[in-house]
Amino acid sequence: MEHPDIGYEESVEDYQNFHDQDLMMSMDNMEFINFSDIVNQANFLPSPASETMDIASKPVVEFPFSPRGPPVRTPYAGDLNFTLEVNSKDVHKKTFLYSHRLNRIYVDRKCNFSIQFNWDYINAPQMFVRSTVVFSDETQAEKRVERCVQHYHESATAGIQTQMAKNVLHSSRDIGTQGVYYCGNVDMADSWYSVLVQFDRTGPEPCSHAYQFACKNSCTTGINRRAIAIIFTLEDKTGQVYGRQKVGARVCACPRRDMFKDETAEGVYKSGKKRIPSNRIDPPKTKKIKIENNLMEFDDKVYKLPPLEIVGSRTVVCGLKMMLEMMELAVECRKKNEPEVVAQYAPRIANLKDAIQKIENTRTPSQ
Repeated sequence: MEHPDIGYEESVEDYQNFHDQDLMMSMDNMEFINFSDIVNQANFLPSPASETMDIASKPVVEFPFSPRGPPVRTPYAGDLNFTLEVNSKDVHKKTFLYSHRLNRIYVDRKCNFSIQFNWDYINAPQMFVRSTVVFSDETQAEKRVERCVQHYHESATAGIQTQMAKNVLHSSRDIGTQGVYYCGNVDMADSWYSVLVQFDRTGPEPCSHAYQFACKNSCTTGINRRAIAIIFTLEDKTGQVYGRQKVGARVCACPRRDMFKDETAEGVYKSGKKRIPSNRIDPPKTKKIKIENNLMEFDDKVYKLPPLEIVGSRTVVCGLKMMLEMMELAVECRKKNEPEVVAQYAPRIANLKDAIQKIENTRTPSQ
């Protein structure tokens, strides 16, 4: 008697072996295999879309995985204690600025800024960090951030892939670098553009990666002067998220000026009593307050410093550079409405720069 569901010729490599009477199986004593047990015991990774979906009905997750829908914004370190910080070495070189008070990066277009990532590498030596740009305002949360028409066509005509040409955030590494992937589908409105970077850690030192923006906040057909933030998620190769962090960003031509204005607004008091609520990446839902020049309390009186004795050339240079930056900022903020300010500040700024240069050229390495 033959079992209707089992074909021995197809399932056994050498069917002739079953003619040996010592190897023949009795159909009456045969136990049928429960295939659901095999599926449950197999090492299948769950789909990041759902943890409760029947595994038999799940599609195979392709790499790199492109998330659908707006990303979650709530920061959490997770079991792997995922953290990030701005690379202070680059800040000292003034390639970009970071406001600790506002948790916001200020950087110009096409200028690299570096982020350091850290997590429990012992339990997860190989992981991926996904960076996704979002609008900070919750009313704009459902809208995908895309490059403006002008900058998109510049990249598209250069032969850059569509998902990269549409993304406002790029890796500083060359196109095609191994371990850097650009995700997102331009034909799906709910497919969000992101940059996925692979990290293979073997030690406790944090890993870092440099990014750059391909559009400014002022691009009218793109970000269009809306506040933005970057969502960084720690993921495995299937897209499962293990940690999430967020940092604000402003892409502008004058990072120092804009950071000064934003931080000044943070410290200004309304009616001498109530303080303006903290921005903390997401803009407040109150009316924006216009920063006037008189709030910055510019003083145009010229002061002549008496002969001073300062110990250490670094101390002298740092003090002079602070004065120089404040004078340059005053010119930048007022040159449109008060052009005479430029003429007043220009010779003093030039003299101060010469003094700084002479000290830097003459000081010894030990100082």
